[in-house]
Amino acid sequence: NNVKIQNNVSVYEGVELEDYVFCGPSMVFTNVKVPRSEFPQRGSGFYKKTIVKKSASIGANATIICGVEIGEYALIGAGAVITKNVKNFSIMVGNRALKVGWVSTNGHKLGKDLVCPKTGEVFFLKDDNLYKR
Repeated sequence: NNVKIQNNVSVYEGVELEDYVFCGPSMVFTNVKVPRSEFPQRGSGFYKKTIVKKSASIGANATIICGVEIGEYALIGAGAVITKNVKNFSIMVGNRALKVGWVSTNGHKLGKDLVCPKTGEVFFLKDDNLYKR
Protein backbone atom coordinates (compact mmCIF):
# COMPACT_ATOMS: atom_id res chain seq x y z
CA ASN A 1 0.00 0.00 0.00
CA ASN A 2 1.23 3.46 -0.96
CA VAL A 3 4.60 2.24 -2.24
CA LYS A 4 6.32 4.66 -4.62
CA ILE A 5 8.56 3.11 -7.27
CA GLN A 6 10.39 5.65 -9.42
CA ASN A 7 11.59 5.17 -13.00
CA ASN A 8 14.07 2.41 -13.96
CA VAL A 9 13.44 0.23 -10.89
CA SER A 10 12.84 -3.51 -11.23
CA VAL A 11 11.30 -5.41 -8.33
CA TYR A 12 12.40 -9.02 -8.82
CA GLU A 13 11.09 -12.28 -7.43
CA GLY A 14 12.13 -12.54 -3.80
CA VAL A 15 11.80 -8.79 -3.04
CA GLU A 16 9.07 -7.84 -0.56
CA LEU A 17 8.11 -4.18 -0.05
CA GLU A 18 5.99 -3.27 2.96
CA ASP A 19 3.65 -0.26 3.08
CA TYR A 20 4.92 3.27 2.30
CA VAL A 21 8.30 2.20 0.91
CA PHE A 22 10.00 4.67 -1.46
CA CYS A 23 12.29 3.34 -4.21
CA GLY A 24 14.27 6.16 -5.84
CA PRO A 25 15.13 6.43 -9.54
CA SER A 26 17.37 3.69 -10.95
CA MET A 27 17.97 1.98 -7.61
CA VAL A 28 18.66 -1.74 -7.97
CA PHE A 29 17.55 -4.88 -6.19
CA THR A 30 19.49 -8.08 -6.82
CA ASN A 31 18.03 -11.54 -6.25
CA VAL A 32 20.94 -13.94 -6.82
CA LYS A 33 24.15 -13.99 -4.76
CA VAL A 34 26.33 -15.51 -7.50
CA PRO A 35 24.84 -14.69 -10.90
CA ARG A 36 26.00 -16.85 -13.80
CA SER A 37 24.52 -16.74 -17.27
CA GLU A 38 26.03 -20.06 -18.26
CA PHE A 39 24.22 -21.98 -15.51
CA PRO A 40 20.45 -21.38 -15.31
CA GLN A 41 19.45 -20.43 -11.79
CA ARG A 42 15.73 -20.68 -11.46
CA GLY A 43 13.19 -22.52 -9.44
CA SER A 44 11.27 -22.33 -6.23
CA GLY A 45 13.36 -21.17 -3.30
CA PHE A 46 16.38 -20.25 -5.40
CA TYR A 47 16.10 -16.47 -5.10
CA LYS A 48 17.29 -14.82 -1.89
CA LYS A 49 14.52 -12.99 -0.02
CA THR A 50 14.94 -9.26 0.49
CA ILE A 51 12.53 -7.37 2.76
CA VAL A 52 12.11 -3.60 2.84
CA LYS A 53 10.13 -2.71 5.96
CA LYS A 54 7.43 -0.06 6.40
CA SER A 55 8.25 3.51 5.35
CA ALA A 56 11.89 2.85 4.41
CA SER A 57 13.31 5.10 1.68
CA ILE A 58 15.94 4.03 -0.84
CA GLY A 59 17.79 6.79 -2.73
CA ALA A 60 18.54 7.03 -6.43
CA ASN A 61 21.09 4.56 -7.82
CA ALA A 62 21.40 2.63 -4.55
CA THR A 63 22.05 -1.10 -4.81
CA ILE A 64 20.43 -3.58 -2.44
CA ILE A 65 22.21 -6.96 -2.41
CA CYS A 66 19.74 -9.82 -2.02
CA GLY A 67 19.06 -11.51 1.28
CA VAL A 68 19.00 -8.40 3.47
CA GLU A 69 16.31 -6.73 5.53
CA ILE A 70 15.99 -2.95 5.52
CA GLY A 71 14.39 -1.76 8.76
CA GLU A 72 11.39 0.49 9.26
CA TYR A 73 11.89 4.17 8.36
CA ALA A 74 15.51 3.54 7.36
CA LEU A 75 16.99 6.00 4.87
CA ILE A 76 19.36 4.62 2.24
CA GLY A 77 21.42 7.38 0.60
CA ALA A 78 21.77 7.83 -3.14
CA GLY A 79 24.36 5.45 -4.58
CA ALA A 80 24.73 3.42 -1.36
CA VAL A 81 25.47 -0.29 -1.60
CA ILE A 82 23.65 -2.33 1.04
CA THR A 83 25.26 -5.71 1.76
CA LYS A 84 23.95 -6.39 5.28
CA ASN A 85 20.75 -5.90 7.28
CA VAL A 86 19.84 -2.29 8.07
CA LYS A 87 18.38 -1.39 11.47
CA ASN A 88 15.15 0.59 11.91
CA PHE A 89 15.59 4.38 11.50
CA SER A 90 19.22 4.08 10.31
CA ILE A 91 20.75 6.44 7.75
CA MET A 92 23.05 4.43 5.47
CA VAL A 93 25.46 6.00 2.96
CA GLY A 94 28.44 4.94 0.86
CA ASN A 95 29.84 1.89 -0.84
CA ARG A 96 29.85 -0.42 1.34
CA ALA A 97 27.19 1.50 3.23
CA LEU A 98 27.92 2.52 6.81
CA LYS A 99 25.50 3.84 9.40
CA VAL A 100 26.15 7.56 9.86
CA GLY A 101 23.21 8.40 12.10
CA TRP A 102 19.55 7.90 12.84
CA VAL A 103 16.43 9.21 11.11
CA SER A 104 12.96 10.03 12.48
CA THR A 105 9.69 8.63 11.16
CA ASN A 106 9.36 11.82 9.07
CA GLY A 107 12.80 11.39 7.53
CA HIS A 108 14.72 14.04 9.48
CA LYS A 109 18.22 13.33 10.77
CA LEU A 110 18.30 13.02 14.54
CA GLY A 111 20.88 14.85 16.63
CA LYS A 112 22.65 13.42 19.67
CA ASP A 113 19.52 14.11 21.75
CA LEU A 114 17.55 11.68 19.50
CA VAL A 115 14.70 14.20 19.12
CA CYS A 116 13.22 14.93 15.69
CA PRO A 117 13.97 18.59 14.87
CA LYS A 118 10.67 18.96 12.99
CA THR A 119 8.10 16.95 14.95
CA GLY A 120 9.64 16.66 18.43
CA GLU A 121 9.36 12.85 18.35
CA VAL A 122 11.62 11.32 20.99
CA PHE A 123 13.63 8.15 20.41
CA PHE A 124 15.90 6.01 22.59
CA LEU A 125 18.72 3.54 22.02
CA LYS A 126 18.76 0.03 23.43
CA ASP A 127 21.38 -2.53 22.37
CA ASP A 128 22.34 -0.30 19.41
CA ASN A 129 18.75 -0.30 18.12
CA LEU A 130 16.61 2.84 17.95
CA TYR A 131 13.04 2.87 19.25
CA LYS A 132 10.33 5.53 19.33
CA ARG A 133 9.07 6.48 22.79
